[in-house]
Amino acid sequence: MFGKEQDLIKRIMNLILIIWIIVAIFIAYSSLINLFFDHPKDTYKEYEKKYCLEEVNLCKNRYDVYLLDKKREQKEQTKVLINSLGNIVIIGTFMLILNKKQ
Repeated sequence: MFGKEQDLIKRIMNLILIIWIIVAIFIAYSSLINLFFDHPKDTYKEYEKKYCLEEVNLCKNRYDVYLLDKKREQKEQTKVLINSLGNIVIIGTFMLILNKKQ
């Protein structure tokens, strides 16, 4: 990868790709942890005790928004995980092609 027989352009490209793949692995790991060890959702009773001091109907609507927000966060974390795994595959493939002995 970084041997003297490699020209300068290939060594620079390898360095950039290695940094890029390390970052992609870190992002994939982080999003995987966030997906599997998600913070627990409050039940309506818990939410009501913590946040609701006004009308019940308004509190119920806010709780529904809270649940939708939790679903959206999980969906976004899934997208981040898929994107970073795709990055890892693409970068790894490119590194193999770049460093293949001819």
